[in-house]
Amino acid sequence: MSSNPLTNTEQHFTGLAASPGVGFGQVVRLVPQSRPPLFIHVLPHRVTLEIERVKRAMQRARRHLESIQHHFREQVGHGSAYLLDPYILMLDDAVLTQAIEDNIRQHRINAEWAVKRAVESLLASFDNIQDAYLAQRRDDIRDVGQRLIGILSGQPMRMPQLDTPSILFADDILPTMLAEVNPTNLNGLVTDTGGVMTHTAIIARSLGIPAVFGVQEALNQATEGAACIVDGSHGEVILHPRRATQTVYLGRRAAEQRLRRDGLSVARLPAVTRDGIACHLLANVEIQSELPGVERCGAQSIGLFRSEFIVSSDASSLPDEDTQCAAYQAVITASPDHTATIRTFDFSSDTLPGETRIVEPNPALGLHGVRWWLAHENVAKTQLRAIVRAAASGRVRILLPRVTCITELRAARELLTAVCRELGADDRLRRRLELGAMIEMPAAVFIADRLARESDFLSIGSNDLVQYVLASDRGNERVSYLQQPLHPAVLASLNLVVRAAQETKKPLTMCGEMAAQPVCAFALLGLGIRRFSLSPAALPQLKSTLRRLSVRDAEQFMAQALTLDTAHAIEACAQTYLKP
Repeated sequence: MSSNPLTNTEQHFTGLAASPGVGFGQVVRLVPQSRPPLFIHVLPHRVTLEIERVKRAMQRARRHLESIQHHFREQVGHGSAYLLDPYILMLDDAVLTQAIEDNIRQHRINAEWAVKRAVESLLASFDNIQDAYLAQRRDDIRDVGQRLIGILSGQPMRMPQLDTPSILFADDILPTMLAEVNPTNLNGLVTDTGGVMTHTAIIARSLGIPAVFGVQEALNQATEGAACIVDGSHGEVILHPRRATQTVYLGRRAAEQRLRRDGLSVARLPAVTRDGIACHLLANVEIQSELPGVERCGAQSIGLFRSEFIVSSDASSLPDEDTQCAAYQAVITASPDHTATIRTFDFSSDTLPGETRIVEPNPALGLHGVRWWLAHENVAKTQLRAIVRAAASGRVRILLPRVTCITELRAARELLTAVCRELGADDRLRRRLELGAMIEMPAAVFIADRLARESDFLSIGSNDLVQYVLASDRGNERVSYLQQPLHPAVLASLNLVVRAAQETKKPLTMCGEMAAQPVCAFALLGLGIRRFSLSPAALPQLKSTLRRLSVRDAEQFMAQALTLDTAHAIEACAQTYLKP
């Protein structure tokens, strides 16, 4: 990669760090391939023919998506290929199909325009819903709609052919398009929109493609063929980099590759710091296909199973007791030590299946997490019965999400006691059950001492804690600059929780991807955290990081960090300790 300093000025842009790694290449702009569909009023005898066109397009789209999924599975294995299931299932969605056919029959319009109208109508129904899960459903519908229109208009969606190392610039990129790309020459992705938990971001991480989202100015300034660097670990995009800058980022890329390689090689080694302090690494699991990778990645146990993921996105009701029990047993038996932390359903009022869904003015501050769970006692008792029965297979830690007051914890314990009594659970089985609170709301931080006294364990949900402490939605590119896990307010909050756990001698786990960043792992060690629960893929690298760190250095650093005023100053201080 080259850049002429006499004709191009180096430009730096900062956005949302969506997929880690450093990539070098030339700018390739993704231009929409299909024109907007034409509106055509059809004669009555054409109505049936237009409906048949839609059905054939859906069949073709399904075959193509299944082919993409097969190709993607060959590249990344089964672990992430499930991400494409919703797009395939959407083509069988009765609501979408009926809406398209009704548009053709009632308005006598062509298939392309009928798909456009149906998709726009479905998307409009999500406009006032802020939940991230349903935002992802919007993306599913939009992706399938564009694919159908492309097929109907004779302009199917295709990724550009990349013959040289390239950085792809796009206003947005659909997940299914990214999944079909050959990543050989795709060294980076830069978009205007998107969040870290979107399917596009997850697929980019699965393929190892560095990505930065929410950098509209970079898209405005980038010209086709310009030299570019993408640092997806720090959310940086650099156009026309000088030779000295290229050297710096080549060093960063080499360091990250070395860290990843070392991490895989130490997966079976103990998680012990350089000065001999043992740490415990646990795995976060969402779906059962992730279970085989738990032990392989070096996890000692399952530190979080998000139970709401056993509910199918198109289900009309929650799973029954037997179905839940079987799912929890599978999780427990897959855990290396036959211990699993199962989080109770973490629903918001607008993310419930089927007809139980309601709309609130602000779901993020409404009836969610443990509030919703306790308000639906039959649901809570059914889930607890399934968990208690599954505990015959091992030990279970029951984790309550989004706790904000002590009465929620007490009410949950009363329910658990009642369920154990109903099932005739003996003392041996009861001893296999523990109840804990997830600290992810500011209110829980300030009563952490009280929660610790009445809990069997505590778990910090770092992803939500950072966004709630900083009042910053991690999926909103406009405030992405506030996603600072080393912000003084975040570290002060963590310090309060750690002190509460230490004083009550209750186990404390840091749960979330914060610890995946070496500088953050260093800070967490300094605060006194020794248990970390992350996605299985992130565990080898964390273990490699921990084995190079010193707790004594981390504690000295944290004594300084807690007196500093900005996240930037805290990270700069950490780097003075972390330099080789």
